[in-house]
Amino acid sequence: MKKGINLWSLIGWKYTGDTPLEKIIEYVKETGYDGFEMICDLNLLHPDKLSKEDRKKIVEKARSLGLEISSLASGVFWRLNLGSADENLRKQGLEYLKKALELAHDIEAKVLLVVPAVASPDIPYDKMYELSKKSLKEGAKWAEDLGVVIGVENVWNKFLYSPLEFRRFIDEIGSDYVKAYLDIGNVLNLGYPEHWIDLLAGKIACVHVKDFDLNVGNITGFRHIGKGNMDWNKVIERLKKVGYDYYLVVECPPEFDPELKKAKYPEDGIKYAKLNSEALDKILGKR
Repeated sequence: MKKGINLWSLIGWKYTGDTPLEKIIEYVKETGYDGFEMICDLNLLHPDKLSKEDRKKIVEKARSLGLEISSLASGVFWRLNLGSADENLRKQGLEYLKKALELAHDIEAKVLLVVPAVASPDIPYDKMYELSKKSLKEGAKWAEDLGVVIGVENVWNKFLYSPLEFRRFIDEIGSDYVKAYLDIGNVLNLGYPEHWIDLLAGKIACVHVKDFDLNVGNITGFRHIGKGNMDWNKVIERLKKVGYDYYLVVECPPEFDPELKKAKYPEDGIKYAKLNSEALDKILGKR
């Protein structure tokens, strides 16, 4: 397994353009990773605002440093809900999905992270399930054409909280280009990572890693690697057992340190990226 880092961990959740992308990619190399997860949003990193030349520069910079672009992540689908009863909102989500897949293809990322739906009391669960599945079946056609896997992430969206249901959802879409993007840290407060790994064997496209403090038990409980209750040896053992050999992508912004009052970017992003890289090295037996 290789070590990767989500760029939000280095620069924060909102990209302002103050630090050029090429410089941010240099931080990935400096902090000890094999690759990184590119990000896209509705801001300066909207696919519409990244020209073919911009995309080419990202790839060339990564290659010059010996880095791979493991995946592409977006938080847009929290807003452009692919399981919404609002047909116009779903249409916007699908339009963005197609553009994000094209961006992933152009930067040579093998996986696009997608939040499948966001639950709401205004829509019946079974209807949301079917609408989300319909959206992703449509997206699967584009994904196959572009050679990019849609990685459906398990998140705190009040949807697909059981590994059995998650596997069934993936199976019912029925495409080799729609798999699971397993976030180990997102599981821990709701269940056991080993259950998810075992039941999703052969269907895991990529893995997010972060820790969680069960004594906190809410959204403020996320922690840097080794600073929570995750049994990392068991997690890595299980991933190896099911044959997973792709990236472990760190998604740990500085704010995961409860002692940190206010993060400074990119300084704190770089600091904690190094610490998480070193922690992963120890877990993987590289140190």
